[in-house]
Amino acid sequence: MSHVPLSELKAMQDKLGLKAFNKLKTGGSSSRTSTTSFKRDNKNRPSELSARRPVPRNTPVAKAKTTRDPRFDDLSGEYNEKIFTNTYGFLSDVKLKEKVEQQEASEKMKAKAEAMEKEWKKQELEKVKEGKKPFFMKKSQKKALIAEELRKEAEESGSLQKSLAKRSKKLAAKERKKKSWSTKDV
Repeated sequence: MSHVPLSELKAMQDKLGLKAFNKLKTGGSSSRTSTTSFKRDNKNRPSELSARRPVPRNTPVAKAKTTRDPRFDDLSGEYNEKIFTNTYGFLSDVKLKEKVEQQEASEKMKAKAEAMEKEWKKQELEKVKEGKKPFFMKKSQKKALIAEELRKEAEESGSLQKSLAKRSKKLAAKERKKKSWSTKDV
């Protein structure tokens, strides 16, 4: 090939096509099976390999789990409203009870907050009567004061310890879960 003039090589390339011409030029061996030499600066150093590797074409892709909606699945049977209300009728009572409990708790909290604010205003009025400047509390300060008071009450009743224990347990579980994911081979 080296003795053939360039014009003839170009004509041959146009006639055969680029792939066939390259195959003829290299002697039929494919360029993919060529042995790669890993270069290094010093013979005592380990040979460096490129981290860029093509993704294998025939890798099995993990199938996503298909969820089954019982409302539209024949395996769950037909929907019968009477049976449903008889079976799950208690849920509406539970919801109503929870709603009432939440409202009562909310009203209790509001009443406590108002009582605390009233007490604070009373103290401020006394200070003003003594000749001190009036101090107007910001919303954030009121919130902090109420939160502190609630924390004290919880501490006295012992529910604070329970809630702190629950929270630490929850955080520990979260941390364990995070740790297990980081150690898994993906």
